[in-house]
Amino acid sequence: MRIRAYVIKSFLVLLDCLFCWVSWMAAVFATTYLFTRDPLFYVHPTVELSLIDIVNVNAWVMALAVIIFYTLCGVYKTLWQHPGVGTMIRIVTAVFFVSLAFYFTIFIRYGVWPNPGLGVMAFYFLLTLSLVPRITPKVWEIIRMYLGRFAKLPPNLTEEPVQTLIIGAGETAANLLLNPSRQGSRPRRIIGVLDKDPRKHGYTLHGVPILGGDDKIPQLVKERDVSEIIVAVPSMANDDLRRIVRLTPIKRCKVRLLAGISDNQSASALRELNITDLLGRSEVLLNETPLNAWLADKTVMVTGGGGSIGSEICRQLLNLNVKKIVVFDISENNAHNLKEELKVLFGAMGRYRVAIRIGSVQDTQRLDAVFSEFRPAIVFHAAAYKHVPLMEECPRLALDNNILGTFRTAQAAIRHKVERFVMISTDKAVNPTNVMGASKRLAELITLGLNTAQVTEFVCVRFGNVLESNGSVIPIFRRQIEAGGPVTVMHPNIIRYFMTIPEAAKLVLEAGSMAKGGEIFILDMGEQIKIADLAENMIRMSGLTPGVDIQIEYTGLRPGEKLYEELLLSEEGLTATLNNRIHVAKPETMPQLNQLLQLLEAGLPDKGDAQGLLMQYVPEYKPMDEEDRENEAG
Repeated sequence: MRIRAYVIKSFLVLLDCLFCWVSWMAAVFATTYLFTRDPLFYVHPTVELSLIDIVNVNAWVMALAVIIFYTLCGVYKTLWQHPGVGTMIRIVTAVFFVSLAFYFTIFIRYGVWPNPGLGVMAFYFLLTLSLVPRITPKVWEIIRMYLGRFAKLPPNLTEEPVQTLIIGAGETAANLLLNPSRQGSRPRRIIGVLDKDPRKHGYTLHGVPILGGDDKIPQLVKERDVSEIIVAVPSMANDDLRRIVRLTPIKRCKVRLLAGISDNQSASALRELNITDLLGRSEVLLNETPLNAWLADKTVMVTGGGGSIGSEICRQLLNLNVKKIVVFDISENNAHNLKEELKVLFGAMGRYRVAIRIGSVQDTQRLDAVFSEFRPAIVFHAAAYKHVPLMEECPRLALDNNILGTFRTAQAAIRHKVERFVMISTDKAVNPTNVMGASKRLAELITLGLNTAQVTEFVCVRFGNVLESNGSVIPIFRRQIEAGGPVTVMHPNIIRYFMTIPEAAKLVLEAGSMAKGGEIFILDMGEQIKIADLAENMIRMSGLTPGVDIQIEYTGLRPGEKLYEELLLSEEGLTATLNNRIHVAKPETMPQLNQLLQLLEAGLPDKGDAQGLLMQYVPEYKPMDEEDRENEAG
């Protein structure tokens, strides 16, 4: 591939040198024969050579000037397929200096100042020859686009053209208009472009009128029978995208996104809008170098590995240099489904580098057996009960699984000399008002408390709700919409943090790699989202109208629920890390830790006041009764 690039670049250099020689020869012939008809007009009596001879003798100077100035101006670093204003400026600058250099060369060598008209004419000839091959592909695309508008549809395309409106009058939209073949197999009739920049209104983009701002969407959809809107602004702000969704009567009109078009992309870059797009969270890219250095040739165990977060951690780990992944889960169905999925996605890697073991994090004997079998160096502890209403009804199970299970898994990690133990926590652990949050807060304190003077480094990673996870509202809303409604929301003002499953897993891995032991890592969750807005947007994206086709019902706060969640206790301070989406909170000490550890060593009593135990060891835990929920709801 590199050799091919060198060959192409060498060809371009030779072509430009030839263009320079042709330009000067053409300029000489034009000035001496066409204008003056005197071939000696520009030759000084003391100079024996004619201008033609002078050009030929000094052709090597031209070639050297072309190579130097075209390279310095970056002409050869510009792709021919995508010429723009920058390309034109580079070429004009390079041609100017090449022409000037040769003009001065004649004077320096022969003491003759050629007529300035000769240099100007050579400049224009060389500029024309340099530009033509570079802009010809783009000119041809424009011609094809205009011819395509008047051409008849191929016989196999019997469908009516889709009346389409484009949002954004930038480069992405321009590329789409110049490449009709990239608009998909179904024909489209682009009726106009909308852009929020008023300075563009009234102009055209490759012949398509720019009709105004996005506030015209409802009017144009109605008057022009628009059935598709393509958002061609890759960097569009989250609020702007949500505004377009609100303005679009999606029952009649689909909204699609176009991330951008390059030569190797086609209509596959055009996709349906999904709920993740409306959250405005950009993709997280793993910094694989430190992760590979940390994980190289190590066995990693993931408890709760068949769940939403655990399974995504396993997928991400398979792209890194791990020796073995041990999926430990109490659900045989989740674990089996993950194993089969990884076989399909990763082939032999998913088959031989992943081991499935069924068991409970509360079962010390089973934990020891699995730890002894695989000797993991790193443990990601994602096993937990996390459904708030269920844990309010069954608080004892939250204690057993989230607290005792975490303690016993951490003890097993210490006994088997695990290097690092990463516990997955939740924003509901901050100032908890429910059993689930309080149990996770206590699990945090236990995990960090065990870090003292141990071989194993214990850390926690805390974040909020995860889209499409088993505990997320998204699957619930989707089922309710499919059933015809109503969509149930607890309160019109309830807000939550959200992030995607891949984003959460990647940030957990990065936080684990930078840990030293004893930290609470807080993931940047961005802005909080109103659940009511989320429900409305999901209804619109289904082609329905909120309040007309699907009703939204407000059911009141459930036991233990707050209107908003927090990521940080008041006494915890944040410290930045190398990753701007990961912060470190100052961990809080627990005076009663030894007493609690002794209690856990003996095993929690079979009967007892679960809420009372949580309140004893988590002072900030404030259970909510019916009156508290009414006050919280306002």
